[in-house]
Formats: sequence, C-alpha cells, structure tokens
Amino acid sequence: MNRQSTSIFLRLQSLLVFITLLGVSAFAQQTNPGSTNNPGRSAGAISHSIRGKIYLPSGNLPEQRMRVVLEISSGGIASEAFSDTVGNFEFRGLSSGTYRVVIPSDSRNFEIAQETVELYGSFSRTVTVQVYLKEKNNDPHGKPSGKVLSAADIQEVPKEAKKAYEQGVKLAKNQKPEDASKKLLQALEIFPDYLHALNKLGEQMAMLNKQVEAQAYFERAIAINSKFALPHINLGMLMLNQKKFDEAVAELETGNGNDDSYPMGHLNLGLALMMKPQPEFDRAERELLRTLEMGKRDFVHVRKYLFNLNVRRQTMDKAAEQLEAYLREVPEAPDATDVRLMLDKVRKAIAKQKAEAKR
Repeated sequence: MNRQSTSIFLRLQSLLVFITLLGVSAFAQQTNPGSTNNPGRSAGAISHSIRGKIYLPSGNLPEQRMRVVLEISSGGIASEAFSDTVGNFEFRGLSSGTYRVVIPSDSRNFEIAQETVELYGSFSRTVTVQVYLKEKNNDPHGKPSGKVLSAADIQEVPKEAKKAYEQGVKLAKNQKPEDASKKLLQALEIFPDYLHALNKLGEQMAMLNKQVEAQAYFERAIAINSKFALPHINLGMLMLNQKKFDEAVAELETGNGNDDSYPMGHLNLGLALMMKPQPEFDRAERELLRTLEMGKRDFVHVRKYLFNLNVRRQTMDKAAEQLEAYLREVPEAPDATDVRLMLDKVRKAIAKQKAEAKR
C-alpha cells in the first residue's frame, strides 16, 4: 500500500467512531414483536389489526424469532414482520380485506404454514390467530427425516417445572431479569436438568451483568446435552463481549453447527471473526451476509458492520455500497442523518483517492 493509499485509509478508519462493534449481547429475550403499519391506509379510514402466536409441532413456543409474511388474498405482500422469541406477532393499520398470515418454511425443519383472516365491517377489528407449524417431511417415502426439534424441545418436563419456566419467560420478555431468575430457579429445583430453563437463566444472569453465573448456567446446559444450540450461541456471545475471540468463535461455530437457523449465531460469529487479532474478513463477511439473508429488515443494522469490515479490508466502494443499501432499506432510521454524513465523507475520500491515483 503506497503512502497516498495509507493516508486515505487512516482518515477513513477515523470515521468509524459512530459504529460500535462490541455490546452486541442480543440474548433471546431482548427482542420485541414485529409490527408494521399499512402505509397505504388513508387518514380516518377503518384500521384493523391481526395478532397471532406461533407454536412448534410439539406444542411448545419457539425460542427464536420467526419471519411472518402477511399476504393479500388477491396477490401480493401487504407486510412482513418477525415474531418475538415466544412466538407473538402483530400487524396493525390494515384496511378491510382478506389476508393470509404465512410462516415461510425454513427449508429443513418446518413446512410452510398459513392461516386466512377476513377483516370486514364498519368498525375497526382486532383478530387473533394461532399458527401451528408442521414437521417438514424430507423423505420421498413419507418418513420424517433426522432431528426436527432441539434436544431441549423433546425433554419430558414435569408440569410444575414447565409452569414456572413459562412464568419466567414472560417476566424475561417484560425486561424483569431478577423476577424471571427466581421463577427459572423454581423450575430447576423441580427439574435440575431442564435445558430451556438453564439457558434462559444464563441469559438473565448476563442481563444482570453476572457474567460468571451466566457462563456457569450455559456450560451446565451444554454438559447435559451438547447438541442444544442456544447455550453454545449465548456462551459465544458472552465470550465475544469479554473479547475472548477464539473461545467465542469455537462456541458460535458449534452452536451454528447444531442449528444454523439463529441469525444472532451468524451475526456474532461474523463479529468475532472480524475482531480477532488476526481477522478473517472473508469468513466474517459470509456470516454477516447470511445474517442479512435470514433476518432481512430486522437485521438491517448488520450493513453497518459490513461497512466497518470493508473499510478495514480497504474495499471502499463496497463499504459505500453497504451504507447506501442501509439508507434505501431504512431511510427514516434514527441514525439516518449520521449515516448520510458518513456516506458523504466516504464518497469524498474515494474520489480523492482516485484523483491522487491519476497523478
């Protein structure tokens, strides 16, 4: 790299302050239900809502956010959202009509699922739907193939333990980690090997900044059954926040190997690979792009990490492309003004670099 290129690169490096890489501890309970208003609804018109809940084939609630598509019966997509981590979703601001609530197949574990909803009348309505996922049949002879549910989902859990766990999950969702921890401990007193409760309790300890306790609960769940993906992923995120990058990569790779359907697993693996003392930019880029592919609009902030990656890799045109895509996808984002200013600086730096190269 020549002196001119080095100067441009250093100036661009100094522009990265507004994007923070660490602090990406997005454990399962830290997400909110997706909800989208219908932009085509005129002021004063009737405004309907659809609320729903997703259930796994076992009858349990999902442990990850799931994409929900709202289709118009006559064709086309009215809106998209993501459920929260216990399966709740909502669409608001809908005009009268017939809609289909669709949970797309994950191409491996679940078939596509859908429910039809009719919204008519002279008053605004809220309709509640329940969507039950069906196991995907990958065998041409009709035999279900391989593991569909996680190791935790197939545990036989005593009724009282499950009740305490579900109460803990509700409290965790409402951002009450101390109260949630008490309920989860109750569940574990009844059933000490309760995998979901151990993982969720680890998450609450991390929320309370009790890192040692959080690690202990994640490791205990892994010791009981190493095929359960979530504690590996959460432990990896814990290691990432402690800047233990090699340990983070190892746990996140294991978790994604057990179940690669968690966007946060791919996101944090990408960050760990990018932040290592000897970064692996190509692998990191693949993981971050995979996160975008899976999470779409809900993970649009990943484009800012890809911007950072490309600045560090000195592929400045690609860095600019990521900020441009971010602004196209969320033009009204709270940080849109800062991102536009950053993009302007990057474009000027690129133009100067090209001009200097011609001299």
